[in-house]
Amino acid sequence: MIFAILYALLLAGFIASASADELNKSGVSSELKVALLDFGPVGDHGWTFEGHAGASKMARKLPYVSLSERESASGPDASQILREYAENGTELIFCHSGSYGEAIQEVAPEYPNVTFMWCGGREKLAPNVGTYYERIYQAEYLAGMVAGRMTKTDKIAAVEPIADPQVVMAINAFARGMASVNPQARLHVKWVGSWYDPHKEKQLALGLIEEGCDVITHGSDSDATGEAAEETGTRFISCGSNTARFFPHVFLTGAIWNWEPVMTDIVEVVHNGTWSSHPQQDWWYGTAEGAVELAPFSYLVPADLRRLVEEKQRALAQGELEIFPGMSDLDLLKMDYLEPNVVGELPQL
Repeated sequence: MIFAILYALLLAGFIASASADELNKSGVSSELKVALLDFGPVGDHGWTFEGHAGASKMARKLPYVSLSERESASGPDASQILREYAENGTELIFCHSGSYGEAIQEVAPEYPNVTFMWCGGREKLAPNVGTYYERIYQAEYLAGMVAGRMTKTDKIAAVEPIADPQVVMAINAFARGMASVNPQARLHVKWVGSWYDPHKEKQLALGLIEEGCDVITHGSDSDATGEAAEETGTRFISCGSNTARFFPHVFLTGAIWNWEPVMTDIVEVVHNGTWSSHPQQDWWYGTAEGAVELAPFSYLVPADLRRLVEEKQRALAQGELEIFPGMSDLDLLKMDYLEPNVVGELPQL
């Protein structure tokens, strides 16, 4: 009996060891080195902060991930930084900004065994390069509904960075949300000319408020627009992060990035070897995947408006509501116009 038990234990150990060896050979159970290269500082309370938060959640969820991160890596040294990570055995690099395109195109062909993911990219730069983004315009539509109902002057302001099609898409979705509840409201847009310039963002915001806008939002990376809103008592809708804690007297809601779902799915297919089979190696997630959402409503938003917006949010997630009906994803990515209820012009890129 004792010999039988010992034999069974030895056999179980042998099987477990053999299984582990097989998994290690296939790469499925081995550590995966992942890097996140940020556009700006994590403390921007916007784009970069949410990218950092999403990657951190992903790494906690997937125990085999060894995550490294570099802030403000999209400058002139981007190519060298990519090479450093590739040389150090990093197998997956999230380049979390559209500004990494040239660096990726230069470096990716040199490291065919490294997977490069280009956030906001719109073309296939190399066989080992994929793209990912989120349908923030869906959350912006809902936020626009809130703005349209909460304004008393019918003048709503937006401080926007660069006229990239993704930004234009978000502006137009916000404007359509406004129009769905208040056809008289107008969205007054001013352009920063860069993604992150807190001083200029705040000055533009203050100027729009002086012109009579009583609700203000932004697409730029910092929370400087919120600072202007709090200082002047102007109702505020954030973009990127939930910044209610910083602006408690004026915050309404916000269009929020959640990068954990898409990053998790990308890491898993790289880890299990099926990345190349994903359609065009392109991920574009929205409300249905939990990738974009509204920040919790503040006490300033009335109950009937909350219910209406929540109803539309469910419809978006279930595919029952289309913000731009009849337009394909390719059409959306070529968007180069502003809605009729937007006051302002598109600058040249």
